[in-house]
Amino acid sequence: MGLILWTAPVWAGFTVADFERMAARDLIPEIRLAAGYALVNHYAATKSESELIALAKAGVSEAVRLAASLALSQKWLDAGKTRDELLKLAAEEASAEVRAAAVPALMTAIITDKADALLELAKTGATEELQYAAAKAYFQKTRATFNREKLEAICLDESLPVGYRKAAAEFLAGHYLFPEKTALSKAELEKQALEHTNKYMRYAAAVALVNYLVEESADALYKKVVALFLAPGVSEEYRWAYARALGLKWAAGL
Repeated sequence: MGLILWTAPVWAGFTVADFERMAARDLIPEIRLAAGYALVNHYAATKSESELIALAKAGVSEAVRLAASLALSQKWLDAGKTRDELLKLAAEEASAEVRAAAVPALMTAIITDKADALLELAKTGATEELQYAAAKAYFQKTRATFNREKLEAICLDESLPVGYRKAAAEFLAGHYLFPEKTALSKAELEKQALEHTNKYMRYAAAVALVNYLVEESADALYKKVVALFLAPGVSEEYRWAYARALGLKWAAGL
């Protein structure tokens, strides 16, 4: 579908089946990704836990697997899984997508742990997903002690594990948006998401940038995503921001 949609109304008339086709087969990776994001809430509402696990493990494309993983994470937030079950999923499950699905529920389960224990798990967890869940809980618990500079230092520290730095980048994104007096502009976020030499700093800017991009029309976002596909040297994080925003707009129309 990718490029031929230039001539079609991007916003009107898309169905779940359309998004499933796009997520599975579109030429442009970011269109596949946006379609995957568009499917998340529908999948959470219509598919069983076992169906989502199977799709997260063996979906036909990365975007389909992501949609299933994010939908599964919604189900598991209210599924009553025990702390031990969630820890085992995040640490031992072979599928990265299923491990990722456990993160939100695991964060909720462990947030009452002591901050030192959460920090230790964030730095030494057996998988990126376990590190990430522990780090998200840690930053949430200790958020008053972290300013922009401290979070940027974590993002820039090559000795720290991936999951810990990813969570720091997401909390840093909040500092880029608030308070208003020190917030970065859309142009500043775009520049950082495009040009910063550190991928976690680019990711932090991209996460914040999505908040600006969702104010644009789905048609404008779609055309930008297509244009980025044809443009050399554009960072993965910048492309992701536009795909994420487009997926949110599409999801709102289902």
